[in-house]
Amino acid sequence: MEFVMFSKHLDMLGLSLQEVGETMRDIGLDGIDLTVRPGGRIEPENVVSELPKAVALLEQLGLSVGLLTTNITSTQSPYAEETFEAAAECGVPALKLGYWHYTNPKEFWTQFEWAKTKLTGLQSMALDYGVSANVHIHSGPYMSALAPVLYMLLEGMDPRAVGAYIDSGHMYIEGGYDGWRQGMIMLAPYINLVALKGYSFVTERDENGKLVHGRKMLGFEEAVQDWVQVFQLLKDFGYDGTVSLHSEYGEMDYAELVAQTREDFALVKKVVEEIEAQ
Repeated sequence: MEFVMFSKHLDMLGLSLQEVGETMRDIGLDGIDLTVRPGGRIEPENVVSELPKAVALLEQLGLSVGLLTTNITSTQSPYAEETFEAAAECGVPALKLGYWHYTNPKEFWTQFEWAKTKLTGLQSMALDYGVSANVHIHSGPYMSALAPVLYMLLEGMDPRAVGAYIDSGHMYIEGGYDGWRQGMIMLAPYINLVALKGYSFVTERDENGKLVHGRKMLGFEEAVQDWVQVFQLLKDFGYDGTVSLHSEYGEMDYAELVAQTREDFALVKKVVEEIEAQ
């Protein structure tokens, strides 16, 4: 597996790409999950000129670009084809797509069919450029919140072109006790990317002392995800692709964020090594 880190969390701290790369290299990661979207590390309109420079800089640090995180949701999205083309020319194998939202439950199936149509078009573009387009599982009012729905969106597609970007944290939030695991099993033929998040359900008291139930990002050691089961399943599936760590600890400064990510990655490496040793 290739372990990378989602660049957003370091980008938001104002680091240069050189500093982001050096930080990831120091943590021991293999590469970077680079944002190419409005407000990201690379603006989509600049992808043709800026992505080769970014990839070259990171390669000098011994890092690869495992995927690009984009806002693309159709072939008509701004700079969609330019992003696929630049990724192909730079040897980036995969894109994370944007999200299809829905606000009216009565429109769920209409939105589903719309998303399926858009994915069909993206499949053709992905095949043309040899860069896979992947739908990220995200909890909440998204068409890709639940693994079974994502499976139906992907059913009949070519997984070399269009696939699933599974996410341990979001799958736990929507999948509860065992739904996350069943979702992984269901999506196994389509898994092209894996995200790791320590999302957990928590109960806390607000400023008025009232109990509030919600979700919170915790360090991997504290989180409720069963990391052994997650990586055992990936091994059983034969998955050997990119795994992106998402250190969404917004309240942390640089030193704290790096320390937490280092701890998270150490836990992951230990789990993987123990599974491989069996």
